[in-house]
Amino acid sequence: MGFFSKKKYYIKLYVNRIEIIDLIHKKSISETSEIKYNNQRLLIADFNTAEKFISNVFKKNGLSLKNSVGIIQQMELSEGGLSSIEKRILFELFSGVGVKETFIDESLVDLTEQQLVEYGK
Repeated sequence: MGFFSKKKYYIKLYVNRIEIIDLIHKKSISETSEIKYNNQRLLIADFNTAEKFISNVFKKNGLSLKNSVGIIQQMELSEGGLSSIEKRILFELFSGVGVKETFIDESLVDLTEQQLVEYGK
């Protein structure tokens, strides 16, 4: 890994839970928020709570956000696809957390290694 290599994270969001896979170091993390940040319609209904929770997960697990790429999938509460507002929430959320380059994948199935490689080339 070079000095200026990108950190690449595959991030799956569930109701009050996040899974992060560090694609460079092959490290997997799954954590559940003690404070609810969803409601019946939105996965991210309380933006500040979600941002604080996700930021803490990255910090607590020593995941650097410098020169980072995030491939984000919302795995629940996305029937019929994400609206432009929901996508904007995800972009703003991960930008606020510190992810430098964010990609939203709307599929609801786990991405293959080949699909993940294509993001952020």
